[in-house]
Amino acid sequence: MTVTIYVTKEAMATVLKIKDLDYYDRCCLADNEVTDLTHKEGYYLKTTDKLNIAPLPEGALLVASLCTGGADYSERVSIPANLRGCIFEKAPNLPPRYKEIIEYWSGEPLNTNAGGAVYYQNPMNAYMVDLSLLDAANAAGNYGGNVAGMDALLSEGVVVRIAELGKTLGSAPDEAFVEIEIPLDDAMLALDNPEFLTGQPYAQSMGQRSERIFLKVSDIRHSPDPDQIFVDALRYEELDYGFYY
Repeated sequence: MTVTIYVTKEAMATVLKIKDLDYYDRCCLADNEVTDLTHKEGYYLKTTDKLNIAPLPEGALLVASLCTGGADYSERVSIPANLRGCIFEKAPNLPPRYKEIIEYWSGEPLNTNAGGAVYYQNPMNAYMVDLSLLDAANAAGNYGGNVAGMDALLSEGVVVRIAELGKTLGSAPDEAFVEIEIPLDDAMLALDNPEFLTGQPYAQSMGQRSERIFLKVSDIRHSPDPDQIFVDALRYEELDYGFYY
């Protein structure tokens, strides 16, 4: 089961404008200031067929907001350097239950476990993935989709960790929402981002452009660990270009 991530109407409008564009067509929009969407809310939200995004309902009740100006924001919301980029299921430094949690909140990655992602693993979580099943599939003339039995690709973009959220909900209504602000670090997300697959910290400070997501209280309560949430929330510009080596 993958839950719905809620966003503002403005962000949803941007998502709908670019969701069917390939990498080249989307990037070409930035060549003209009239069509440039790179500074619009929603542009860097990661969307796939499996990641459900919907506009926040009218009159939605917010019971908590984790925003960059908050006193405990840096303790509650983080963007771990060791979870950025391609993470396979047997990575050596994964948080407990990472596979279960990331699947619940984010669904399947845009890319497959067989499309070259193994060569673009996060250096802090890289390992030797057994490619024998991929070799057999290629030998049989199969070159598309995930390879059954091969280690799964769990996440691929900018993963956001949200801590201790369940403990703060109290008696909040199931239909209420929690707002999460996610700063945008252009050095990691825009074109020409050589620091993406390094240990370089992701910049998180007040005043940056940001995306906002909203999590439903009932989804938090029913999640694998309400106090340890991981969302593969942001894409970087070349994520859908493909992994080539």
